[in-house]
Amino acid sequence: MIKINDLDSVAILSDFDGTITTEDTNAKLIKYFGNEKTRERYNQYRKGEIHLLPYLELQYRDIGINEEEYTNFILNKIEISRGFKEFYENIKRHNIPFAIISGGFNNGITPFLKKHGINDIDVYANSINFGDEVTLEYYHKTPDCCKLGPCGNCKIKHYENYKEEDNIVIFIGDGVTDKPVAEVADIVFAKDGLLDYCKDNDIDCIPWEDFRDINKIIFNKGR
Repeated sequence: MIKINDLDSVAILSDFDGTITTEDTNAKLIKYFGNEKTRERYNQYRKGEIHLLPYLELQYRDIGINEEEYTNFILNKIEISRGFKEFYENIKRHNIPFAIISGGFNNGITPFLKKHGINDIDVYANSINFGDEVTLEYYHKTPDCCKLGPCGNCKIKHYENYKEEDNIVIFIGDGVTDKPVAEVADIVFAKDGLLDYCKDNDIDCIPWEDFRDINKIIFNKGR
């Protein structure tokens, strides 16, 4: 178990969708607004016939929502992981460097955090440009950076930036875009698909269900 007096040289990086939120915001939104065309494309994605970002860009074009509809969906249909606000207070109290690194979209992440009274977390994510035609803006301009195909926002690069300070870098995640950084992070908290990936590839990790677990393990607080 990590002891609180070991945290002076720790930095923590976290995924957003399905990690800080209880569900993947993109998957839920596409299902909510979806149609026959989006369902067909989902099957293509599941079969590996299309990579994540081209898939999302086409899906957002097909469902045809505007930015206000998108933001309202995020704020009204998406829930925060139990224990995250306490986790946020803990990292502030102990001055632990923390950032959200997401293959998703800042358009939803920042308003969601603000809704929950969180305004001072560093967020590294892609963006959606809403207009006559939806386009994506990648955080890293060369989005295809690893063996899993394009994610637009390379989590390994963010890990390396935080590692430069000789930090022990903890990563918290759950899904597809988390796999590459889970292979290199010093400590990995994994659930859902990421937990399966870690088990299948002999990657040391700590299973978790929500941030109450993480608060107990890192800060010895909570359940």
